Amino acid sequence: MDRKRGGLHYAWKIMIACMCIKMGSAGALTVAMGNFVTPIVQELNCEVSSLTMFVSIQAMSMALMYTLASRILMSRKIGRVMGIASVAEVSGLALMATYHSPYMFYLSGLVTGVAQAFTGYVAIPTVINMWFKKKAGTVLGMVIAVGSAAGIFYNMLSAKLIVVFGWRAAYLILALIAAVVTIPAVFMIIKTPREMGIAPYGEEHGTAAAGERNTPVGTEDGYGLTLKQAFHSGFFYLAWIACILISYASGVSGYTATYTTMELKQSIEFGSIAGICVNVGTIISSIVLGRLNDRLGVRAGLLWGAGTAFAGYSIMLLSRTNPVLVLPGAFIVGLGASMYAVQCPLLAKKIVGDRHYSQIWSWMMMANSLIGGGLYSSIGMFYDRFGSYKGTFIMAIVLYAGAMIIGMAALSASERKKKREFG
Repeated sequence: MDRKRGGLHYAWKIMIACMCIKMGSAGALTVAMGNFVTPIVQELNCEVSSLTMFVSIQAMSMALMYTLASRILMSRKIGRVMGIASVAEVSGLALMATYHSPYMFYLSGLVTGVAQAFTGYVAIPTVINMWFKKKAGTVLGMVIAVGSAAGIFYNMLSAKLIVVFGWRAAYLILALIAAVVTIPAVFMIIKTPREMGIAPYGEEHGTAAAGERNTPVGTEDGYGLTLKQAFHSGFFYLAWIACILISYASGVSGYTATYTTMELKQSIEFGSIAGICVNVGTIISSIVLGRLNDRLGVRAGLLWGAGTAFAGYSIMLLSRTNPVLVLPGAFIVGLGASMYAVQCPLLAKKIVGDRHYSQIWSWMMMANSLIGGGLYSSIGMFYDRFGSYKGTFIMAIVLYAGAMIIGMAALSASERKKKREFG
């Protein structure tokens, strides 16, 4: 079969479609609360916690659907499944404009959470892995970078829309933008190599069918653990623990603005600038981390995460006596903030191989989300108990270092297994 049609390999169109998901529905949903919390709480006269329970419901429903989503994505027309999920996402967002009780928002949390299981952390790496046998890390990093940039854009846009049109109209406008950007791209572009009758990008030999099965089992290029084999392999659990540590540690960067205003006693505007520094670093990190993995390997990516965490949070600790230092510290912290979205799926792929990656990664993501996301609020307990984020920053350094050591141990054990099998 032809590897491409025309001058541009279809895989690059797939990358654009994935970016449209990040620029559209995924980007809009990142600000579904954020700037909306204050005006909604004021109008509905409700407690903040009762409204923001939306986020917990969304996260829990998404995590619990990961394994089912993986099976459906691999057994049905993937573009149709992701397209229907995208429609559900924008519908859930639009419905939020009509609610008159905080409890009604839980419905949208459930709908968008379930839908995101089919378009987010499992689906995007699965689609990219399916289409890119080379440069998968670079492409994943670029897609994540676009998502980070979209988050900044939607944050500013939502604030402006709320001021000018009110929060109800703002939800509708965001949903409309998301629908226009995402839905056509997903339905029209996203397909499997088998559906297109071409081999994935970078696959020198074989057919598209082989591309989806990822070549025969008897070659190292086609190496892949089944779910049962993974659950009986010690190095798989080491990799899983490394991902969970990264998941929990990545939440610390989300407290940068809070640290700046509460502990350093700086203005809200200065805290916002510190938060933007993290976001800018994250955008750069996504691209750099992807290329680093492609060119130097997964170990280099793990080292990058530990190094940026040590440098960034060390500077943040120094900022307790010189608040200006929080800005470069936040930027460097941001340079490692995409470890969860980029490094974890690449580590998992290296450990378990291509053949059953989607199924195994969905199980890993469920635990990563439930444990890492569920413990997010506990990060703030350091300040509640000790009146300082010093312990939080030290914890982040230790967690990233631990993830690096454990992840490298998992890689070494996996490589020894491959060597025994393939010589």
